[in-house]
Amino acid sequence: MKNLFYLLLLLPLFASPAVAQEITAQPICFTVRNEAPYRVYGEFSTDYYTAPDGSKARHTGTFRLEKAGTKREGEDYFIDRSEFCSSGPFYAGRQLELTLRTLIPTFSCKTSIELDEIVIKGIIKADGTTKSWAVCF
Repeated sequence: MKNLFYLLLLLPLFASPAVAQEITAQPICFTVRNEAPYRVYGEFSTDYYTAPDGSKARHTGTFRLEKAGTKREGEDYFIDRSEFCSSGPFYAGRQLELTLRTLIPTFSCKTSIELDEIVIKGIIKADGTTKSWAVCF
């Protein structure tokens, strides 16, 4: 009877269909823009996949965005935003993981890359420290 109880607990794990990771034939491109009054650093990461050697891996793209409204000197080119493209593998809903960081991660979310521009927000607090976040979908 005890073994039947454990079997019933484990049954949903074996009965659930495997979730296939989505990888698109053509990359999906999106924009990330900084609205914070200071420079932000971060990265976008795909879902984990199994590499040919059997290890777990994922693709990561890093960024550095200047404070809101900053243009390249002498040009009409904003450097407070950047474009990324990814074919996956995506998390459910064609999402990527967005992480904002200083020396350590300070904010993380999964966000859809198809719904709208990803906007990073931030404030400088009274004590001089900053608080950063992103509008994630």
